[in-house]
Amino acid sequence: MKCPYCDNEMEQGLLQGMRRIAWVKQQHKISLLPKQGEILLENNTFSDFVFPAQICKSCKKIIIDYSDKEIQEG
Repeated sequence: MKCPYCDNEMEQGLLQGMRRIAWVKQQHKISLLPKQGEILLENNTFSDFVFPAQICKSCKKIIIDYSDKEIQEG
């Protein structure tokens, strides 16, 4: 997929988190310790989640796909 901001190619992965958030190439089962080429995004306010996500490392944008999630609107 082309980045809608800079038109560079984006990399497929997942946005995964518990007390830490990371864009990862494959889902981590036990701990969220990013491996080579993955990006850690710290934030202590989220509960566990995994979303398919594309990352553009050129302009530092992540696009999240939540089309398979049940949406609860307040």
